Amino acid sequence: MVKDSSSLQLKNHITPKTRKLNQVLRTKFGVTLDDFTSAMMGDVAKAQKIGELARQGRLSAEFAPKLAQAYQEIINGSTAYNKAISEVLVNAGKSAIEIDKAVINATLANTQYGHKRSELAAELVNARNVENQRHNYQMNYTQIKGYIDACLVGVEQKITILEQSNRPTLKQINADEAYQTKVINHVLADGDNSRIDLIPQKNYQPRTIKQFLFDNFTAVQNAFGF
Repeated sequence: MVKDSSSLQLKNHITPKTRKLNQVLRTKFGVTLDDFTSAMMGDVAKAQKIGELARQGRLSAEFAPKLAQAYQEIINGSTAYNKAISEVLVNAGKSAIEIDKAVINATLANTQYGHKRSELAAELVNARNVENQRHNYQMNYTQIKGYIDACLVGVEQKITILEQSNRPTLKQINADEAYQTKVINHVLADGDNSRIDLIPQKNYQPRTIKQFLFDNFTAVQNAFGF
């Protein structure tokens, strides 16, 4: 509840002993304890400043790790791609030399039959290796895809339940902000004639979520299809 006061009456024992930490708070995080005190005393501008920094902090906490992960995946993918290209080219060079040697040996042998047999054998080996590689890749791909699909579904289900569990808390935050706004507008308009006790305050959390679920266990079971 907001009270009309020109100065903070509570004694501050900490700030005079922590000047260096106060400076760190200002230079590293862009806020000061003066902002804290002003907002607590009803300074809307200071409260708005702190709220905006907090909002940016929440966005950073949520998206910065995801962006970092995305960049890491780009880097890993680029590394894997270039390593694969290098391996292909190196193997191509080695294979080309072996093929040239086989051609030279076959030419020197001057036996067309030997040529055909060698070429057929080489083709069989290459075709078998290619088929084995294709089969192994397809098997690995199918297994990994199935595992990842299962993980993604599990994560989405957990997030959905968590979002529902958090709804009362988020609703309460919005209600508290609306109440604070009504109080400030009321005291600004009516001054000493203010009657803050006449402004109703919503409470979406009279009980804990665990108690709510316990009291409504049957309804929750039916909602989730258990």
